[in-house]
Amino acid sequence: MIGAVHVSDELVLKAFERAPVVMTRTMERYVGQAGQFLSREVKRELRHNGSMGFTTLMNSIRPERPFPLARDVKAGVQYARYVEEGTRPGYRGMPPRRPLAEWLRIKHGLTEREAYHRAFGLAKYIQAHGTKAKPFFKPAFDKNESRLLAMLREGAAEGVRAAIGVRGHYAMTGSVYGT
Repeated sequence: MIGAVHVSDELVLKAFERAPVVMTRTMERYVGQAGQFLSREVKRELRHNGSMGFTTLMNSIRPERPFPLARDVKAGVQYARYVEEGTRPGYRGMPPRRPLAEWLRIKHGLTEREAYHRAFGLAKYIQAHGTKAKPFFKPAFDKNESRLLAMLREGAAEGVRAAIGVRGHYAMTGSVYGT
């Protein structure tokens, strides 16, 4: 899952032509702050939606810098998509037993052997019935999209002021949620 933020505005682009070092430095700081903010909000949403068994998923959520002036906030574990979107009944194969056994062991105080045996039944149940979606990424993004845009606009305005001395400009910015 990826939440991305970007900047596209004619005056901002002209400022880049005139003073790329100043504009890049200013916007890079604000884009970084927006990425950190989105990362914190996704973690907060995950904490509040009741789907967290361990902190592995939460600790894997972080912003990455794919290229200048962009941050991708990603969940770095493979099962994040299944938590976000749920699973349909009858998908091929079974979920891995080891993580289920570890969850059962900790959640219910079972021995390692008992947890591993019960994990097989849980895996069969999940295979037959699927899992409910517990979205955490999209709700966090949707709740905070206007704040992200405001952060980028503020950075663009500061960069423009620093680069060419224009006051009161609100840059066109954008953001997108996707996989």
